Amino acid sequence: MEFESCRLEDDHILDGFDCGKEPLNSWLDGQARRADSAGVANVYVWTPLGERKVCGYFAVCPTEVVRSDDGISGKLASGFSRIPGYLIAKLAIDVSIAGNGYGEQLLLDAVSRAVAASEIGGGRLIVVDAIDDQAKSFYLKHNFTAVMNRENRLVMTVATASKALGERWRD
Repeated sequence: MEFESCRLEDDHILDGFDCGKEPLNSWLDGQARRADSAGVANVYVWTPLGERKVCGYFAVCPTEVVRSDDGISGKLASGFSRIPGYLIAKLAIDVSIAGNGYGEQLLLDAVSRAVAASEIGGGRLIVVDAIDDQAKSFYLKHNFTAVMNRENRLVMTVATASKALGERWRD
């Protein structure tokens, strides 16, 4: 199955989306359009080609990491005490297509959007706050690094992401 990735629009169908995690389902249905239209986050959705029913989504927004609060190493912070970056605020895939590698592809889509944003606006880190241990394991498997002082926060440098995307797209 092939998917289109685009910004959330009014005619996208959100009803029936179920990723198996109620807070992510509720956010998509109740807050995603508001967050996107208010400029709080850019919300991207995946739909099957030619369809409007959402099968996956993610939200990306600017963020700042305070090195001492999060317990970020000097190397990851490049010596700065406050590190700008991009938060992948939400990431979810419908259970109907889970287990086929689509979660990894959705994450690559989100990371590539964060890298593109950093090329325009700067930023050193890509940040995720895992909703649970299963999500945390997923991000760790995909080269995110856990921070010391926030249990479910993980980061990756934009440089690492950019290099990984470059290697991936050369295949």
